[in-house]
Amino acid sequence: MKAVFYTADTLPWAETLGNTPWPLLPVANRPLLDYWLEACAEQGIGRVQVILGEGAKQVEDFAGDGRRWGVEIQYSFARTSEQPLDYLKSTSDRWTNGLFFIGGPFFLRRRNAFTPAGFKELDACRYGSDGNTLFLFGKNSDEVKALLDGDPGSRRGLEQIHVQPYVVDGLSAYFTLNMKMVAGEFSRYLTAGFSDADKSSVGYNVLTPPSAQLRAPVIIGNDCRFGAMTTIGGMAVIGDHVIVDSNTELSNCLILSDTYIGQNLEIRRKIVSGNRLVDPADGTSIEIEDSWVVAHNRPEMRTEDLVRYAILWCLAFGVASVQLLPFCILYPLVRLTRIAGYRREKFHDPLTGYVKLPVFHKFENRKSVVYRLFRACALDRFPWLLLALRGRLFVCGQPPMRHPEDDSIVKQLPHYFPAVFSYADYCKESDLLVDSLWYAHIRSLFEDVKILIKSLLYRFFRAGK
Repeated sequence: MKAVFYTADTLPWAETLGNTPWPLLPVANRPLLDYWLEACAEQGIGRVQVILGEGAKQVEDFAGDGRRWGVEIQYSFARTSEQPLDYLKSTSDRWTNGLFFIGGPFFLRRRNAFTPAGFKELDACRYGSDGNTLFLFGKNSDEVKALLDGDPGSRRGLEQIHVQPYVVDGLSAYFTLNMKMVAGEFSRYLTAGFSDADKSSVGYNVLTPPSAQLRAPVIIGNDCRFGAMTTIGGMAVIGDHVIVDSNTELSNCLILSDTYIGQNLEIRRKIVSGNRLVDPADGTSIEIEDSWVVAHNRPEMRTEDLVRYAILWCLAFGVASVQLLPFCILYPLVRLTRIAGYRREKFHDPLTGYVKLPVFHKFENRKSVVYRLFRACALDRFPWLLLALRGRLFVCGQPPMRHPEDDSIVKQLPHYFPAVFSYADYCKESDLLVDSLWYAHIRSLFEDVKILIKSLLYRFFRAGK
C-alpha cells in the first residue's frame, strides 16, 4: 500500500494564524502531518508521496526523507489545472496494492477502543467536505478505482475501527480539537518523553518558579518559561519556546510556538500566535503592536544562520564605516538645497508587528548633483544600515513591506525578511511578491552577498538615477 498526502490547497482560516503551513499546524503540539505519517508507520506503509504547494520548504524541512517514521517520502508539486482525484486516476497503476489518501485538513480522531491493528480490518471508505475528497482508503486496485469513480465505500467507514473522521474546516474546529486533546485525548497519541499523570503533558526544559501554578489539564511544549505568580490552565495548550511573564493567567486557550505573553494579562478562549490574538468563535483576528503585551519570539538560529548573520553584519559594518563621513558631509547639503529628506513611514515588522522607518524622499523634481551623488553612494540607506547593525533589519533580503499598502503581500509570504537591500535595488522590472517569494525559497549567504554587491555597484554606476 502507498500513501498520498495532498497539501497544496490554501486555507484562508489557517493563514490567520501566521506563516505556518496548515499541514504543520500543531494539534496538541504535534503537527497535523506528523499524525498522518504516524498512521502510515502503524499500517506498515513504506512509501509516501507528499504533494506540495505554498510552504513547501517548511513541509520538506519538517518531514525530510521520512526516516524518522520509517517511511520513504517523495515530494512533488501540484499542477494548478489538476485536481487531486484527477491525479490519482491518471496514476491508477501505482495503487495496485492499495491507497491511503488524505487531501486536506483531516484528522483521524481515535476513540478509546482504537488499536493500530484495526486498519487491517478497515473496509474501503471515502470522506469528503464541500465537494472535496479529504480521505480515501482502499486495499487493492479494484477498491481504489471504485472509490475514485464515486463509490462512497463502506457505510461504517472509519468508525468501524473506532476512529472518528474529524474535518478541521475552520478556526473553531481547530480550536475545539486542541481543547479535546488537552481534556485527555492526547494520551491516545502518546509519544516517548511525555507523561499523562494528572491528565497533563509537560515537555523538557520547562522552567516554573515556585509561585507559578500549573492547573491540570494542560499540555506544555519544550523550552518554555513562566514568570512569577502565573497561572497556566486548566484547559491550556502551550507550544514550544513560549514565554509567559509574571501575574498572567491562561486558561481555555491555545498559545502557538514562539510567542511571548506579557505581564498582568488574562487570556481565555483565544488563540495567540506571535502578536496575533484570534477569537476562534468568529475568526476575528487583531495584531497587537505593543510588543510588551504579546509578540513573536525570534526562533533560535541554526549554525548556518549564525554564520550568515556574522558575515553580513561585518560587511554592513564595513559599508557603514565607509559611508559615515560622506553622509555627515552630503546630507546637510541635501537638506540645505531642500531637494530631499527623510520621512518616517509605517512598515510591517516580523517581531513587533509594525515599525516606523526613515524613508528618503525627493521633495522637488529638479536636477541636483548633490542629490545624485548622495544616492549613488547609497547614503540614503545609511540609517537603515544602522538599524541592521542593531538587529532591527536584515542586511539583504526582501524590501520592507508598507502598511497598509502591502498587507495582502505579507500574508502570502512564508517568511518575511525586511532588509536594507533587495532585488529591487538592481532589477529594473521587479515584482514585489514574486521576488519576495523567490528570496524566501533560495535564501543563502551566497544570495545575500550577491544582492549586496550588485545593489551597491548598480547604484554607483547608475550615478544615483
